[in-house]
Amino acid sequence: TSPGSACFAGLQGSAELKLGSALRYFGDGWQISKKIGDRHFWRIPVMDGEFLCEATTGLTKEAVGGGNFFVMAQSSANALAAAEAAVGAIGMVPGAIVPFPGGIARSGSKIGGKYKGMIASANEAYAPTLRGVVASELGSDINAVLEIVIDGETNEAVAAAMKAGIKAVIQLGPKRGAVRISAGNYGGKLGKFIYSLKDMLP
Repeated sequence: TSPGSACFAGLQGSAELKLGSALRYFGDGWQISKKIGDRHFWRIPVMDGEFLCEATTGLTKEAVGGGNFFVMAQSSANALAAAEAAVGAIGMVPGAIVPFPGGIARSGSKIGGKYKGMIASANEAYAPTLRGVVASELGSDINAVLEIVIDGETNEAVAAAMKAGIKAVIQLGPKRGAVRISAGNYGGKLGKFIYSLKDMLP
């Protein structure tokens, strides 16, 4: 759905992930198979041209997902500035990515929810509009929270990315960015690696 995007990896692996092989059906019969070198792609027509997607790519099951931290600010503009500074720094760390659009998530989540079958739901403790109604984690000076989620090839890459991102937020300072940094704590339910914020400080 993102304008101008394409999806390819060119990775080799012991297992394969179907990318375009599944997405091609969105083309409703108008999709075109394309070979580039020894790689297979699908061209799917969209309203700004076409979406090029690799049919399959290798994958690893050794990667680490879900490193995270929250930037907490007095305004949405400051939270965004802090988050963008963090994403820029994380982009320089080999083996780490920020998987959300622009690297930033506005909808922090918690495990479970009030409705049956929900794996995750809104983390009301960090929603500024619910302060005073729920047991909030936000002080009166916090009016916006954004989350940076980090995935990496290794545990070390995720930790290095968290350190780089947090350092960038600290360097930006509270007047232009975040007044506080926190993180989601899921008790190990979302993976075996747990990153303590105090260990991530530069």
